[in-house]
Amino acid sequence: MLEITQIAKSIGDKSILSDLSLTVENKGIFGVLSVDTVAKTTLSELISGCENADEGEIKINGEVMSRSALALKKKVRLVPSSLELDVTVTPVEHLDFVGAAIGVEPDKRYRQIKEALELMGIEDVQNKPFSTLNTAQRVRLSIAAALIGNPDLIVIDDPFRRIEGKLLDDIYEIVTMLGKIKTIILTSHTPAEVKRLCENVAVMCGGKVVLSGSIADIEAKINSTRELHISVRGDWEKIQPVIEGVDKVVSVKLLSTDRNNVNSITVEHLPSNKMKDELFAALSAINAPMLSVKAVVLTLDDVFYSLTDKDKKRIDAERAEEQERQAAKKSKKLGKRAEGGKGK
Repeated sequence: MLEITQIAKSIGDKSILSDLSLTVENKGIFGVLSVDTVAKTTLSELISGCENADEGEIKINGEVMSRSALALKKKVRLVPSSLELDVTVTPVEHLDFVGAAIGVEPDKRYRQIKEALELMGIEDVQNKPFSTLNTAQRVRLSIAAALIGNPDLIVIDDPFRRIEGKLLDDIYEIVTMLGKIKTIILTSHTPAEVKRLCENVAVMCGGKVVLSGSIADIEAKINSTRELHISVRGDWEKIQPVIEGVDKVVSVKLLSTDRNNVNSITVEHLPSNKMKDELFAALSAINAPMLSVKAVVLTLDDVFYSLTDKDKKRIDAERAEEQERQAAKKSKKLGKRAEGGKGK
């Protein structure tokens, strides 16, 4: 079991994770959703013992994880978001290095390397230079390296974003299979990926876990009330109290009114199979015809993008500021070169 209790981590004067707590049971694939790449990677590095938290504690099966917990670190492996190796290194050489570094005996190492290459389907490129491998092959090699030493927990830090189509489907199948025998933490920026691979998920926002549980339970909870989008022709001042008076209606919101006096309205209500009919009848009684109706079912995607909108805006603003700083530096350098040229 992975137990994360109130961890905090800063880089310089910037807080990355704050008061973050999370519990993950053994075996299966647990998803961590976030739009913040730095936060995802920082959490992955803390879980795998590459970094220490500033505050709080991480326990794996009751043992405290840290950079100095060497025996425990061998049981936890990290698949980084991007694998960077010397261009001349071959997959076999990389896996052999990993096995030697964590103390796998030579005879076991040879067998584990062979099995990992075959499982990941990269035995045909095992002796080719790293520079010749495509993105999918590099990700497969990264996962193969994480299997050496037979770890209990594998942390996969969002490495799939540049892979598409059948290449991605094939990797998903392997990860799904591994999730049946090992505990996997998958960080991702894509709800669709997490919904495909995971049963349970945590949503991170502002460096904290703001939502956690099974995907089915989360979607059931957010749909404990239902929502209808309707369009009605007539006077909004008369329409609003009529809709609010319908049994089981929770709230009514006017979205817009066009030049033909057609109102676009959102109606939140408690579960009722007769809601559409009751609204139609109530509106017909005041000669306000209901022109269209559409039921809206919220998903994990909707919640994720809604909760993380502030994070995305902050990250976009920081990126824009950094681009402006770089442009200003470049302009300043060009100006100095131009002045130097005039001096000559």
